[in-house]
Amino acid sequence: MSTEGFPILGLKGTPSSVKTLADLSGRCRRMPENEKLCRQLLDRLQFLHDGVAPLADADSPKKSYMDVVVRFVKLLRRKPLLLRLASSETLVATVRELQLKLSDVAKELHLADQPEATQWEQQWDADRAEQFGKLNELVAGASERMLVNEFRGDKKVQEALMALNSGMKWKGQSPEMLALKQATFSRVSGYSNQTGLRMFDWFIPIDDVEYEDEAIGNRGTFGDVCRGSWIHDGERMGVVVKQLFPETSSESDDAFLRQLELWTSLPDNDHILKLYGGSHVSKPQFYVCENASNGNLAEFLEDEKHMGLYWQLFQQVAEGIKFLHSQKTVHGGLKCNNILVGDKCTAKLADFGFSTVRTLSAGLSQMAGQANTKSVRWKPNEVLEETGTEAARYESDIYSLAMCMIEAKTHEVPFGMDADSEAMDKIMSGQRHERPEGLSDAEWDFISRLSDPDLTKRPTIDQVLKEISAFAEAEKQQQPKASMA
Repeated sequence: MSTEGFPILGLKGTPSSVKTLADLSGRCRRMPENEKLCRQLLDRLQFLHDGVAPLADADSPKKSYMDVVVRFVKLLRRKPLLLRLASSETLVATVRELQLKLSDVAKELHLADQPEATQWEQQWDADRAEQFGKLNELVAGASERMLVNEFRGDKKVQEALMALNSGMKWKGQSPEMLALKQATFSRVSGYSNQTGLRMFDWFIPIDDVEYEDEAIGNRGTFGDVCRGSWIHDGERMGVVVKQLFPETSSESDDAFLRQLELWTSLPDNDHILKLYGGSHVSKPQFYVCENASNGNLAEFLEDEKHMGLYWQLFQQVAEGIKFLHSQKTVHGGLKCNNILVGDKCTAKLADFGFSTVRTLSAGLSQMAGQANTKSVRWKPNEVLEETGTEAARYESDIYSLAMCMIEAKTHEVPFGMDADSEAMDKIMSGQRHERPEGLSDAEWDFISRLSDPDLTKRPTIDQVLKEISAFAEAEKQQQPKASMA
């Protein structure tokens, strides 16, 4: 391998490829049970290095190569033995993914037939089999105290036990590996007095999730959203990951747990974003949802070709609200940023019922506080006047729906020309939002009734759906070329 390197984009400080690969050699030794699997991957990275070095960063082989390096570096971060046991199947599946990606790089460089490019496949089964033997030796040789003392505090031990419990459910693992995980779980939970620790079917270990560092969309009221992927039973799927702001303290743990339990307990609905799971004991706490490929509603409707779907999409939003209300759940934070658009232009609601988490986050995080201040623009006066989790009501969601309609029509936040404090003063004093351009008298009358300062005068969600359906049908007739497909 040449000593002439190139910057690895995606790693902090963009270190040179030569230095990064040299550092990876040391990292491979951190996990004796996976050293051979990881060395095979490192050997191929070194073999392909000089082939991608002269290419432009945007060229496909080099982009793929750098992506493998970045993911490999993250994969080899130092972990306690208990977590390495818990994520043993995840690591193997990820290494195989990276090897297959390097196979594509080798093909593009016309090196696929070289022995250095194919040797890993011949060694795979043997290296894979060695993982269990080494893990069994390491875990059996470690006392319960040693296993627990690798963590700082009971909460980290709890997270590790939950990850280990999740690892027991991995389909296709050997009976020996499953038995090792079960025995280790019993040993550690007994020693650490965690035998009564609650387990959740929806719990996702952080090691099973990869996500981009850059957030997508505007900052939320209690965390950032980014795209990522989740590996489950050996299959990786694209997802959206929401992480709470890191300043959020343990005070929000119970509230976050309650909301995850609420969301996962709801029946499936086309207009509710599907939640796969998350972790209330990680730092930061996070949850994982289906990937709504068309972004949020405001972004989607900014595209002129989609404006002919305005009322049809809001009909779907109203269907989602009706479903939540039928489940005795108030959304409490409705705005276009958490109305996502999935495949076939399907509107899906997210982030519902998180009012307690939002309140706690706002008090602990400057970022959350700023986002919460901005969010007053979608809230009715009865919510702004009261505090606590009981402030939001079904009628409050109707008001927020109207603000979303205004937001989607004007392509800016409600009361866009006013400062946050001025917008709040207007709402508290009962002032109405100015009429946006592009709405008929009937449409504006409808939105005005939804946003009536007097909550008793707002229509019910059933009345909303009846009227909105008429607008949606008229929209279809006027713009038949607009497609929901």
